[in-house]
Amino acid sequence: MPSSKIILVIDDDVQLAATIALGLEAHGFRALCAADAATGWAMAHAHLPDLILCDIEMPGKDGRRLLQEMRTDAVLAERQFVLMTGKTTLGNQRAAMDLGADDFLLKPFQLPVLLACVTARLRRAELSRRLDDRAVTQLHEKLRTNLPQEFFPPLAVVLGLTELLQGDFHTLSQDEIRRDLRDIHRAGRRLHRSLRNYLLILELETAALIRPGELLEADSIAGALALGANAAGERQQRGADLSLELTGARLRANPADLTTIAEELVDNALKFSRPGTPVRLRAATDETWLRLSVSDSGRGLTPKQLANLNACPPPARRTFAQPGPGLGLALVRLLTNRLGGKFHLESEAGKGTTSHLALPIMPM
Repeated sequence: MPSSKIILVIDDDVQLAATIALGLEAHGFRALCAADAATGWAMAHAHLPDLILCDIEMPGKDGRRLLQEMRTDAVLAERQFVLMTGKTTLGNQRAAMDLGADDFLLKPFQLPVLLACVTARLRRAELSRRLDDRAVTQLHEKLRTNLPQEFFPPLAVVLGLTELLQGDFHTLSQDEIRRDLRDIHRAGRRLHRSLRNYLLILELETAALIRPGELLEADSIAGALALGANAAGERQQRGADLSLELTGARLRANPADLTTIAEELVDNALKFSRPGTPVRLRAATDETWLRLSVSDSGRGLTPKQLANLNACPPPARRTFAQPGPGLGLALVRLLTNRLGGKFHLESEAGKGTTSHLALPIMPM
C-alpha cells in the first residue's frame, strides 16, 4: 500500500499503541496514536485517516460508542474501522459486525496478522470508493433522465390551467374555478417537493454541506416519522389508508431527514397501491438498530425490476398520472447512508412491496 495511507490507532495502552504504530510505519504506512476516544475523535477529523484501529474497552467513552458516533458523522462515516479487544467474548466476527465494525483483531496479535487485516480493509475501501464513484455517475445520468418527468408535468398543469382560467374566467362557474385552483395548488406543491428533493440530493453529494445530526430521543423520532407519513397521506388524499405503528429509539439524526424518509417511502407506497388498501409504516427496535418498514398491497415488482431498484434506481418511464419512484427513492438512499443505515426493497408482482430501513441506535 502507498505510504500516504494514514492509520489512526486509538488505545489507552500507550505502549501497545506505540508498538502497533512502529510496525505499521516500518511497512510504509503513516501511523497516528490517540490515548482516548476524545483525542481520537479530534485527530480523526483533523487527519481523515484511511483506517482506524480502536480498542473496545477504554476509560470514559469506549470503542463501541466511538464507532457508533463515527458511523453517523458526515465526515467519518465511511472510514474503515477495526475494533481491537482482548476479550474472547467480543473477539469474533459476529460481535464486530453487530457493533458496526469493518473487522476485528483479537489481542494479542502478531504483526503479520495486523498487516493482513489493514491491507485487506484498505483494498476493500478502494473497491468501495470505485463502486461509489460509479454509483454517483449513474445517479447523475438518472437525474438528467428523470428531471423532465419530475418537473415539467406539474409545471404544465399550472400553466395550462392558468391559461384556461384567464381565457374562460367569465364563463366558468365558481365550482369550476375552485376545482381548477385546487388542481393548480396540488401541482405547485408537487413541483415544490420535486425541487426540494433535487436540491437536497445535490447537497448530500457535497460532503462539506452535510451537517451532523443532533441526538434525538425516542418520542422525537416517532414524531418526525409520523409527520412525514401523514404529509404523504394528505397529499395523496389517502390518510384513512395509513396505519402507523411507531416505536422510537435514541438516534443521532436531523428530524427533517427522518420526516423526508417517511414521507417519500409512504408516498411511493400510496402511489403504487389502490385507494382503500392499507399502507403500513412500522418502527421497532432490537439491540442495535431501529428498523423501519413501509408495506403496501399494490401491484408489486417483478424480480428484474426489484433487482434493478435494489442496485440503483433506473430511469423511470411514466406518465403524469402514474409517476415512478424517481428522485424520492434516490433521496431515501442518500439520507439512509448519511445516517449510517441500511436500505433495501422486497416485492412480489401482484402482491405488493415493502421498504426496509435500519438505522443505528445510539447507546444510553
